[in-house]
Amino acid sequence: MHARSTGHTERSPGTERLWTDVRWLLYTLAAAASRLPATMLPLGLVLAGHSATGSFMAGSVLAGAYAAAAALTAPWRGRRLDRTTLPEGLTLPLVSGALLLAGLTVGLATQVPVALLTVLAAAAAVAMSGVPGGMRSLLPVLWGERTSTRAFAGDSAITEITWVAGPALTAALAAGLGTTAPIACAALFWAAASLLVRRIPGRRTPETAPELRQGTGRLLRALLPLLVLNLSVGVNLGTLDVSLPALLHSRGTAPAGSGLLIAALSLTSAATVLLLTAPVAERFLAQDADARRSVVCHACYGLAFLALVALPPYAGVLTLVMVAGCFLGPAISFTFALVPRLVPSGRHSEAFALFMSTNAVGTALGALTAGLLVEHLSVPAALLAAALPLPAALAAGLALRRRRGRERSRPAGDLPG
Repeated sequence: MHARSTGHTERSPGTERLWTDVRWLLYTLAAAASRLPATMLPLGLVLAGHSATGSFMAGSVLAGAYAAAAALTAPWRGRRLDRTTLPEGLTLPLVSGALLLAGLTVGLATQVPVALLTVLAAAAAVAMSGVPGGMRSLLPVLWGERTSTRAFAGDSAITEITWVAGPALTAALAAGLGTTAPIACAALFWAAASLLVRRIPGRRTPETAPELRQGTGRLLRALLPLLVLNLSVGVNLGTLDVSLPALLHSRGTAPAGSGLLIAALSLTSAATVLLLTAPVAERFLAQDADARRSVVCHACYGLAFLALVALPPYAGVLTLVMVAGCFLGPAISFTFALVPRLVPSGRHSEAFALFMSTNAVGTALGALTAGLLVEHLSVPAALLAAALPLPAALAAGLALRRRRGRERSRPAGDLPG
């Protein structure tokens, strides 16, 4: 089941501690700085577009162009990063993204046509779309196999924290300094990340094996069960964006309270995966059962949302969402930790980029589905869609079990399928 990988080194237990490792601290700063803009821009572009044109439609066009461009180009950009030396190869995308956002800031301030603003937003997304996957591909290189699962858990915590901090920071900057301030701040974060990534003392050189030149189709087949899990989480999150406000409204509570529920989901998710980074978690994580843990966590995450169909009061909804969050972060981190075992290291950036695209597609499908169900059926019907990770976990678990025997006998470096 293990794919050939370069750059792994055996490390003593003393060097496998994360939070006292200078490499981990540098990685954490670089990852946070590179991801914060992605959590700031959805709201920031809507606010800036509305302020510049007087139309929320213009803001939604900017935000939609950014999201669509990132989702569509992430695998291609990730594959290009796989053919460069990392982390140096991350510098140019980060600098390019920062410069494009700076241009977008100037364009918003000078009220250039919306068409040009849209091009700048989409170009910034294309420049940066492969960076999250490129950053993640460094984890199994910098930290050996025993520690990589804990590193992926810490990486998931970084992501969750940025999703809590990003929208809040955007709102504060827009209120205090104006609606172009969040866009300018996002540009500064990417510029800072471009300096930080070059200080990460690990290097991954591109591989040239023939199987690494194979098309994305084989990579998709190798990761299909994991991508199904990832898609189900995307559908879940998109569904919650629509169904939670509708649920609160149906209970006579202000729909805006759904923001606290989403924040609570991210906070408990982050807290749980932070616990997995502690040295005391090493024995639990060293059991080589990431596939089973990923499936179980996804199933429990989906199961937690089934109780929402009963339309509990706000306190009950908050409790259920917080319980679900305890499974969300571990589910994602265990899934990502499986990637280095299923594909060669020379395809990691592209593989992780596929997860980004799949999640974005799932979020869009979930929001659309929930909107239709709320409008034409009922709120409980929409909430039922939020439980999709449960059947997805059952299907993925069966697929992974059937594949296990074939992967153990496959020559190292081959992609399944």
